[in-house]
Amino acid sequence: MFADLHNHNHSRTYLWLRPWMKKHERKGAFHPWTVIASNMRARKKGGMASAYGQSDLVKLWNGKVRLTFNALYPIEKGFFKSTVFKTKNDPKRAIIGFASHHDLPLRDLLQGFVMRLPQPMINHIQSDAYDYWEALNEEYRFLLTKNGQLTRNRIQMPGLIRSILESKRKRRRRFPRLLNANGAYQIPTNKAELEQLLAENKIVMILTIEGMHAIGTDTSSPDQWKKRVDHIKKQWQHPVFFITFAHHFDNKLCGHAHSFPDIAAKKVPLLDQRERLNGSFTPEGRLIIRKLLSLDAQNNPKPSEGYRILIDVKHMSALSRKEYYNEIVRPCLQKGDIIPVIASHCGYSGRSTLDELIIKRNEEKDDYFANGPFYAWNINVCDEDIRMIFDTEGLFGLSFDQRIVGVPSKQKKEGGLNTLESLWNNLEAVVKVIFNANDIPENQKPKIWERLTLGSDFEGYIDPVNPYPTALEYDKFKTDLIALMEEKRKSNGNPLFGLKTKTSIEKVVEKLCFENAGNFVRKWYRN
Repeated sequence: MFADLHNHNHSRTYLWLRPWMKKHERKGAFHPWTVIASNMRARKKGGMASAYGQSDLVKLWNGKVRLTFNALYPIEKGFFKSTVFKTKNDPKRAIIGFASHHDLPLRDLLQGFVMRLPQPMINHIQSDAYDYWEALNEEYRFLLTKNGQLTRNRIQMPGLIRSILESKRKRRRRFPRLLNANGAYQIPTNKAELEQLLAENKIVMILTIEGMHAIGTDTSSPDQWKKRVDHIKKQWQHPVFFITFAHHFDNKLCGHAHSFPDIAAKKVPLLDQRERLNGSFTPEGRLIIRKLLSLDAQNNPKPSEGYRILIDVKHMSALSRKEYYNEIVRPCLQKGDIIPVIASHCGYSGRSTLDELIIKRNEEKDDYFANGPFYAWNINVCDEDIRMIFDTEGLFGLSFDQRIVGVPSKQKKEGGLNTLESLWNNLEAVVKVIFNANDIPENQKPKIWERLTLGSDFEGYIDPVNPYPTALEYDKFKTDLIALMEEKRKSNGNPLFGLKTKTSIEKVVEKLCFENAGNFVRKWYRN
């Protein structure tokens, strides 16, 4: 079986069906088991996953993913609304900037092409009616529609021509692994139910949230933010296990890391990240993060705040991560209160410290690497992050995004580092940080193998490493990784980070693929 610490199982279906919600509800199709048929040519190429699905429920079921950390994500308005950049010395860019402003149709066309969303959904996101908090609660209700129910999936064909010319029945028979499943997912309400479900043949779905903008930080007040955290903790039937605190745009709580490549952020001024980019925590952010963690201002446990929602540091700027560790995680650790650090869908930056990432943040350009094949943007983790994950018994989720794991743009076609090699390079680098540490006892170093798992970011509009474009390829990834690690162990003539035999390699890969995530959620899930 497989586990995935960060993916979006329902998002493609939800965003495609939502504009015609009432119609699909009448037909009994407005639920997560309705699959949006993929563009098979795009899937075969393994290109950016906007025209094909990567981790919808059918692919999870047929790919043997039985533990999924499904991220609720009200899509950010910054993808569809932007300021026009100052372009004094670049008239061409000024024209594109003006034409792509959110009030003009070119922007809609560009976003519709890149993200493959239906125009009515784009219109909704651009309208005053679109509210992050309402969208978050709507997504949660969407997941409840088939929670715990054995269901045969339905198929939705995007586009009028395809829906007329193509038979769903024939397409289901032709692509059974992509389009045919009869299964069930269930969200556990507590730790006891979690244990029971992990022993059953169901997809155990753990709820997470990507981005604290989801509580409506763009339009409401800090008092409302606190009430909404209380609502999630005390009114939702199912717990939110962790929250990716930052995301792509300013959430008024902390700094976000630079995440968009040059083509999106600069050459074509569609996506403006500048507000609080690479910045620090705000006073309100310090208050809200402690409320999520059920801590008072002095970092003492505060049971009245309810269960603890863990924090995922992916997308948090290096400066904000430094503040989070120094102001909360380390002081709590000294008191014996362990707050596990989660980096849910990351790569390795090649940098040693957060200060290095902070100092060099303005050097982040496309194909910016450090110490070998490592993508050196501060969206990726450094040695200091890895040590925090290790010391707090946290978890590192390996992203399958080409850019994050260090595939140069010139290797977009399969070959070179656009293979298993890039994924292994990142895993090896993380393990090496601990094995090279002089202050960790030798018998404790192998525990780093228990702090690693898969965190694909599938359905997050990523361009995946070509051999593994969807959850259906996890079995191939597992087989390939065992073979590669065994080959390296033999060629080195030494144990591979404490692994002396092929059997020991198989055991740690099994942990990476399922057991580590399973043990982690068992330990920290709500009682």
